[in-house]
Amino acid sequence: MTTYYRGFLLYSLNRQPTFFHIRCFFMAKLKSKWFETPSSGFGYATKFYYKVFKSIAQDETLSLNSELPPMKTTWFLTEKKMAAWLKLTGYDLPYPQAFTFSAPAGVWALMQVLKEIGISFGRIMHLSSRLLMLSKDGFQVGEHYSTYVHYLGVKPHSKRAVMIRFLSIVKNVRGQDIMHLEDELYVAGLDEDFVKQLNLSSEETQRRNTKATLLNNKMADSLKIDIGRSLGQQYGKLSGDLNPMHISSIGARLFGHKKSFIQGLCTLNVVVATLGKHWKCTIRSVDINFIRPVSQPSKPTLLCTLDHFELIDDEGNLLVSGRYICSN
Repeated sequence: MTTYYRGFLLYSLNRQPTFFHIRCFFMAKLKSKWFETPSSGFGYATKFYYKVFKSIAQDETLSLNSELPPMKTTWFLTEKKMAAWLKLTGYDLPYPQAFTFSAPAGVWALMQVLKEIGISFGRIMHLSSRLLMLSKDGFQVGEHYSTYVHYLGVKPHSKRAVMIRFLSIVKNVRGQDIMHLEDELYVAGLDEDFVKQLNLSSEETQRRNTKATLLNNKMADSLKIDIGRSLGQQYGKLSGDLNPMHISSIGARLFGHKKSFIQGLCTLNVVVATLGKHWKCTIRSVDINFIRPVSQPSKPTLLCTLDHFELIDDEGNLLVSGRYICSN
């Protein structure tokens, strides 16, 4: 067993995999539901915004305990798409990275699932992601892939808020798992009685650290990152996540934010690229917590040790934090 897989096994055990494995067993019993991911461009944007505003306008049914079949779609990684992702992240080394090429499928599936469980798109906030690249060679240009998006259910957060969880599994044409991506989304402003009736487990939600801890760590390297004014828009075109608050300041203000900020998975991709370039290695797994929005434009600093990282703004405020495993 390689150092990476031995390390990830221990890491996974610390993440309490029992619920995950039980959940996957029952998901395997459900037949996948096929969906077509719209092609990019004006037609996709029109359909995306139609779904967003329809979601905001509709009455919420909040069927959070629904047992939904996996959503499945296929996609093809072209040389042009690969080049666009590398340009977006500024990555130019030969070590393969776990960039979220499957994001368009994931975003569209998320829209479908939110409709099924009755959650307005404007209500959710990205809390965390856990990414694992299982293929030594990463994604290959000219290959077909399938993405399966599983709704893992709901976890308690507070008296009026919950976390909804999704797992995206990307497979190649030979049925081999290439990448796993688990996302937690925060849903707030719920009725307290409604949260009680969900009969959620009484497990306490682990409090997230909201202050930087690596600032005074002499072993931590400091890397400056340049977040461009239109990075959210550029990532949106590649990933399909055209949420208005990531596209323009006007869109952000419509949702109650002072200025626009980049997508959570955009931040993840930038962090992966920066760590991969710095250590000259492949980032095999990442566990990332989104604490505060990463504004655009901005020049945050990435602090990193051999297995932990923190992204802070000019005032030392913690934006994201997490841990990772890399290998050559």
